[in-house]
Amino acid sequence: MKIVKVRKNQDGDITNIMTNTGEVLTATQAVAATRAGQLDSTVVKKNRHGVDVISSTPRTSPDQILDNLPNF
Repeated sequence: MKIVKVRKNQDGDITNIMTNTGEVLTATQAVAATRAGQLDSTVVKKNRHGVDVISSTPRTSPDQILDNLPNF
């Protein structure tokens, strides 16, 4: 699946993602989907609070970087 939109909180942290199939996942579900190899161009990293989050892979094109995706 491909991530097409993101939802962020006031701190700019991603709280939900929307896939190209229209499915909406929580950040926790997105981490699990990334670990299972179900989300394209993502990896799991620790954020500034030590929590697992998804991140764009280094080779992701600029239009697919998570921070550049439209909000929903």
